[in-house]
Amino acid sequence: MRSLLAPVVAAILAAGLSVSRRDIERRVHDLVNAERAKARLSTLKTDDRLSAIARAHSEDMARRRFFAHVNPGGEDPSARGRRAGYECRKIVGDRIRVGLAENLYEASGTAREDIEHKSVAGWMNSPGHRANILEKNYTRTGIGVAVAGQDVYITQLFC
Repeated sequence: MRSLLAPVVAAILAAGLSVSRRDIERRVHDLVNAERAKARLSTLKTDDRLSAIARAHSEDMARRRFFAHVNPGGEDPSARGRRAGYECRKIVGDRIRVGLAENLYEASGTAREDIEHKSVAGWMNSPGHRANILEKNYTRTGIGVAVAGQDVYITQLFC
């Protein structure tokens, strides 16, 4: 019976109908926390406000067809957070670090398959993105996904 359903399941997955944006967000969160666990770091808690800011950036990239940490209006992640009334402050040693860190991922067409694994694997293979995931002082994260036709945008914010 399983072999008879396999082509149907594959067709549904290829059409992108079975996985919601919220499912992708949750799966990316779980995979990032699995990477942190491998490094013996505490898990990141989902912050709904950060998720809303991340989702808004993904939606903006999808709508205006750009892919960047700084939007066409010149706002970086921290500026977008401040506009939404969110500011991240962390005490690191004898200093206070202010601002949000961000990871971005974009995929089109068939590259969308298994996007949650591909995004986290890509970030873990990039020194800057890996550093964000494995930063011991971050305790919260928000992930936002947007879809525009065949394009999928993922934004992850850290505080």
